[in-house]
Amino acid sequence: MSVAFQSANWFVPLVQTVHIIAIGILLTAVYVLSFRLVGLTQRGQTLAALAVRSTPWVWAALCVLLLTGVLLTITEPARELLNWAFRVKMLLVAALAIILMLLQLSLRRDPQYWSSSPARRRSARALGILCIVAGASIVTAGRWIAYV
Repeated sequence: MSVAFQSANWFVPLVQTVHIIAIGILLTAVYVLSFRLVGLTQRGQTLAALAVRSTPWVWAALCVLLLTGVLLTITEPARELLNWAFRVKMLLVAALAIILMLLQLSLRRDPQYWSSSPARRRSARALGILCIVAGASIVTAGRWIAYV
């Protein structure tokens, strides 16, 4: 399968393009939520309403990234699976997905959860910063895969 994917001149550029577009969609949705958690954006819409609008994009993008990532890994398995930058990237993606799932679940149970007390607002700010850093780190680790 790997040889077939590599020999089709159009395959890798097409899959990489879809992968990069999905990364853009994912990070846009994550940063919209994160900037709100940090307090950098307007408060015109509640965090819960923003999460309801943004999280479908997050999960759809993650599904596309999983599919395209598997195809790219099949194309060059040694380059990916033996690379420490790839492993770091995958750990960061898993951590970000878990954080976003917990954020989504907490807002479903209580739409005011992250704003109901000063301690929770501080936690929300820290969570937002963590998501921003994780997103930037995922992109950085993804670029390092080519050079390590």
